Amino acid sequence: MIVNPQVFNYRFTIGTLVVAITALIVYSYSSYTSAQSKEAFFKQEKKLLESQTSKIITSYDKLDSINKRLKLELDNSKQHITQTQDSLEKLQANMSLIYQYRNELISLKKQQSHLLKKEDSFSIVNNELSKQNASISKILNEQLNVISNLKEEKAKLDNNLKKGALVTANSFKTTTFGIKNSGKLLETNKANKTKSFKIDFVLAENPLASIQEKEFYYQIIGPDNNVVSDKGAIEFDRSSLIYSYKTSVLYSKNTLDVSVNIGVEETLKSGRYLVNIFDNNKRVGSTKIILQ
Repeated sequence: MIVNPQVFNYRFTIGTLVVAITALIVYSYSSYTSAQSKEAFFKQEKKLLESQTSKIITSYDKLDSINKRLKLELDNSKQHITQTQDSLEKLQANMSLIYQYRNELISLKKQQSHLLKKEDSFSIVNNELSKQNASISKILNEQLNVISNLKEEKAKLDNNLKKGALVTANSFKTTTFGIKNSGKLLETNKANKTKSFKIDFVLAENPLASIQEKEFYYQIIGPDNNVVSDKGAIEFDRSSLIYSYKTSVLYSKNTLDVSVNIGVEETLKSGRYLVNIFDNNKRVGSTKIILQ
């Protein structure tokens, strides 16, 4: 059988093209399948990395360190993680970068673990310090209560001592006198003959009191509510006193009789006369007399 060379060549060429096209189709399909597989793997890895970075950021958000230095480290680490997350979201199909970010994520996890241990350690120390502080506060409060009680007791004692050291007066008595032609004093209860008020009282003995000079002011008030033998007014911190007479005595803890004579120049009216005795501005006693 005789074969036409042209026909043979034509068939050979067609066969070769068929084989080449088939090989190209197989290679293209294989490349497409491989590309799809790589893209799927890339997406899976990218999604996994994004998930892990989100978990790390969430774990940082839950931390609330009161240690300023540790908080700064946590904030810096969180910022780094957030930047990594932003870079992952923008990342296109690049496996070399995926491997790079994976290694970086491993490093960040180690850093996170280290910071978490420091946070736990700090929390333990802080809790222990809080317990100690609570214990110390309790002791201090107890001591403050004791001091407060002691102050109250001291104040009461001081008050009792002051009361115990007070000089008291008693036995107040007023006698009125007229003057004879001879100049002698004669006791009288007649208002128009009265020329002098004799006022007596006693300062009681008190060993707790101090030796001191005491000033006494006498105030004689007549039936018309005017002060007899008005010597003017003496001013104190928040008050003033119109007085009839003033005297000073030296008190030396022992019983002391105090007696004064207050002269009267004006003619007195009949009625009741009230005599008040003041230790400075403190009224220590009073007495009265009725003149006819």
